[in-house]
Amino acid sequence: MPTSRATMKGVPGDAARRRGLRRVLQPMVALGGLFGLGAGLTLGGIVPWGVGVAVLAVAATFFALYRRQLPALVHGFFKGARGEEMVAGELAHLPADWTILNGLLLPDGRDVDHVAIGPQGVFVIETKHWSGEVSLVNGQILANGRPLAHRSPIEQIRLAVAAVARAAGLPPESLRGVLCFAGPQFADAPTHADEILVCSHLDLNAALLLGPTVLDAAAQARCVARIGALTLTEGLQ
Repeated sequence: MPTSRATMKGVPGDAARRRGLRRVLQPMVALGGLFGLGAGLTLGGIVPWGVGVAVLAVAATFFALYRRQLPALVHGFFKGARGEEMVAGELAHLPADWTILNGLLLPDGRDVDHVAIGPQGVFVIETKHWSGEVSLVNGQILANGRPLAHRSPIEQIRLAVAAVARAAGLPPESLRGVLCFAGPQFADAPTHADEILVCSHLDLNAALLLGPTVLDAAAQARCVARIGALTLTEGLQ
């Protein structure tokens, strides 16, 4: 039976979960090595035992500090993964002539949350799952009424569009960037920051379908083949 929904490939949120696990495990491995060094120095008799005790004390201090930060660190990455799953769930309801590539891994090490390919074009979608209220004022993203302290996601999407085009051998002007907020943070109607579409995940599909048809079936298939030939996440093994 033919599907009435978009074709979905890749695993949404997998890259965010992998980053979260790496961020959690790397300090733990380093602390384990520091504890081992301290124990070795204390019991080895090569240096005064007090040196080993001092190393153990330093390791214990860092572990106590890290343990307090750990819940927020894990929550942040897994919240991001959940946001990507929410957006992918909406994209799955696009018509059957759409293909959604989730968790695209580019040769330069960059990961792209979603690429949606359909009659209305090729859309590179970056998902954000923030807390608080998000707005777009004069082309600038504001969080709770204030400019962002870190790099703007608008610039992040521009770089992602260029990277996908470069990796797939497509002209950059044939791709469009989308900043999609999962959840209620962005309450405004879909809008644009220059050429970047900004919207809530609940408005995403309508915004993608609103544009004119720019790709026929053959052109869509070529784009799917080129971009789909790049690495897609397949879930944690």
